[in-house]
Amino acid sequence: MLYHGNNEDLHPAHRGFAESVDADVLSVSNTSPHSTKSFYQEFTRGYSIGDYDTIIAEGSRTLYSGLIHKMRYKSDLVYLCADHRLHDLWNSSIEISSAYTLFKHLIGIYGKPVVRTIAQYGVDGIIAISEFVENYLRPIFQDYVPINIAHPYIQPDLYEQLGQVDPDLDRKVAVTVGRATRYKGVDLLVDAWPDVRKNHPEAELQIIGKGHPESYADTPGVTVQGFVEDLVDIYTSAGLYVQPSRIEPFGVAVLEGLRAGVPAVITESTGVRSEITEVDDRLIAPTTSAELNEAISWYFDLSQVEKQKLSKVAKRRGERFGPKKRKRDFRKEFQKLLADIQQ
Repeated sequence: MLYHGNNEDLHPAHRGFAESVDADVLSVSNTSPHSTKSFYQEFTRGYSIGDYDTIIAEGSRTLYSGLIHKMRYKSDLVYLCADHRLHDLWNSSIEISSAYTLFKHLIGIYGKPVVRTIAQYGVDGIIAISEFVENYLRPIFQDYVPINIAHPYIQPDLYEQLGQVDPDLDRKVAVTVGRATRYKGVDLLVDAWPDVRKNHPEAELQIIGKGHPESYADTPGVTVQGFVEDLVDIYTSAGLYVQPSRIEPFGVAVLEGLRAGVPAVITESTGVRSEITEVDDRLIAPTTSAELNEAISWYFDLSQVEKQKLSKVAKRRGERFGPKKRKRDFRKEFQKLLADIQQ
């Protein structure tokens, strides 16, 4: 399995996927993905990693190395898609911040036939982490490349701890957990909060994660906590989880909330909507501040009995995402994919 970055940059669930199929784990570059040096490392890495029958490219950036390896060693290339780079490229939704991102934006506008041809020729099979991801890959790979689905999971210790949580559903406290990146959509949630407070003046929003602007706390009811070591305490004191992402291939933090029995409001561009649908469709909002306000206010308006019902369903859905089961599922889908490739 190829990944980009240092050892700690590989998603722990993806490392578990690699272990489940006895795959070696190799980095293609440890420099910024937007540098010339990184491109050089990625291409040369495709030649230097040795003779493997199958390469798993974790994320779209490692496809460069995987394609080079495929050309040299005739290996099968499996794309583990857990990122949104191809979605942004194909839908011309790349935020332009440099010459590199401008180049990708132009490819998304003028170079789709070339991208599709390379993708269909180079990639032999795909494991997508959600139905949402499969749906945005289909226009690119069409029916030429088989796509199987394997969801990620909650890390073992946290999974066990969250199973013991009894959330405080009485409190109108919402929490969101994630990095300070535009696609996470935390700015949309902060913009929605004044309207949430019009309906529920006591409503609070806790933002967890590194790098979020301190200015978010200027909005009444919003607290920026930064990195938090013990997420169990966060979910214990929360009455609602919110995932306001502009695009989210899955959303493990949502799973963590479900495992703790905390219902979640998410955007319709979040992969874990396949689970939230089983809790209540009204918890899924279009990706705007106004619609997030509507969904959050609807939930806060519910009676305690109704919230408890949703909490029980949420907890049952969260139970399905333990590491043992999901690693078995990945191994099963990976083996099925290889069988399809080799037909």
